[in-house]
This record gives sequence, C-alpha cells and structure tokens, in this order.
Amino acid sequence: MKDSIAIFSDIHGNYQALTSILNDINNKGIKKIYCLGDIISIGPCSRECLDLVMNSNIKTVLGNHEIYFTRGTKIDKKADHEQKDHNLWTASMLNKKHKEYLLKCPFKIEDTIGEYKLSFQHFLFKDNYEKKSYPFKPIKFVYQNDKEDILNKLDADITFIGHEHKAFKFKNNNKKLIDIGSSGCTKNNETFYTLVTLNGKNISIKRIILKYDRKAFINDFKSKKYPNQKEIGRIFFGL
Repeated sequence: MKDSIAIFSDIHGNYQALTSILNDINNKGIKKIYCLGDIISIGPCSRECLDLVMNSNIKTVLGNHEIYFTRGTKIDKKADHEQKDHNLWTASMLNKKHKEYLLKCPFKIEDTIGEYKLSFQHFLFKDNYEKKSYPFKPIKFVYQNDKEDILNKLDADITFIGHEHKAFKFKNNNKKLIDIGSSGCTKNNETFYTLVTLNGKNISIKRIILKYDRKAFINDFKSKKYPNQKEIGRIFFGL
C-alpha cells in the first residue's frame, strides 16, 4: 500500500506557481502537504499566497521571511536598509490574521512515513535547533565542511529543508539532508514540488516538475511597485 506526502518551499509570492503545485497535489489525491516556509516576500503576491496556504490544510514551518514579518528585521544583524525596506513593504500587504496564523507555526515539524522518521524545517539551527533570537545559520557556509558531523547530529532519518534556493542533498548510510529548492523563484515557466512515496519498505523521493502561468506572474510583478524591485526581478525571476 502506497503512502505519499508532498513538500514545497520558498514560494516567495509567486501565486501562479503555488496554484499549479496545489492543483497537481490535489489531483493526485495527496492529503499530507508540507510547506517549508518563505511563502511571502520577494515576489508580488505575498498576501494571496499566504491566504491560499492558510486555507489549504497545509502543515507549515516558519521561514526567515515569516520571522521578519512576525518579529521584525532587527533580529537579523546582517539585514541591510534595502532588505529592511522590502520587508516593511511585504508587511504592509499583510494583516493581523496573517500574523496570528504565523505565530502559531513552528520552526520544525516531525512526522513518520512507514518506518522512516522525517523532519521538516526551513533551515538548520544553531547548536542543534537551539531557538534563540535568530535561530539559523546560512546553509551554504554551515554545510560545506563537516557534512558527516552535521548528518550525525540530525534526529530524523530524512531532514527536508528549504532556504537555499538551489536544491542539494547530503547523505550517509543512515541519514539524509535534502534541500528541496525554491518553487517560486524560477526564471522560466516551470515550478516543482517534492513527492515522497512509500511502497512497502521502499521509499522514493522525486521532484515533480510543472508548468505555471508565467505571463500572469509577470503581469502581477509589473503591476506592483516596491523597494528593490528591479534587482529582485533580475536576480530571482530572470526579468
């Protein structure tokens, strides 16, 4: 008997990509859906994306952009003026109900599929999930050196993360760390999500690639005026 879950991360205000993902998940009849954070900011439709996630029975963990919204950018000492201005603009698109929802979301969710223990989070935390004022380290700097040590500290058999927009994975004989990548910050008309399927004792993890309405996304992007928009369009969306 098959058991399946779907995972996506870093939608970043790309409403068209999100709707394409959720339509495909619903068409496949998958009931367990996990969002690994950064639903909001960067793209043009933070409010629409967050509303859709809130209304779709999706288990959600906090990304750094949700933390910026709920707790302010002052918690990130590396945030520059442009980042702060952009996140203030994002906050202006949201309201009290969005903050109340996000304040109830955890940093980490654990679940099982068959005999496998899974962990879902946006990033890894200092001192093995110590939750202090600003709990994450930049992944590309933390993970490149001591891969075996990092994997050995993880509690789950498979840990899924986002944050770094380019997907990667580390593994040893017993544990895996998988960054699933950004489903919203794409430079063409394709998006994706991760499908995890258990069939007996065999587990498969694969990327499901989908088309989305890129033209409608570009129209949304151009219709909004917000801080650092030109550079954001170039770097994150290839515009």
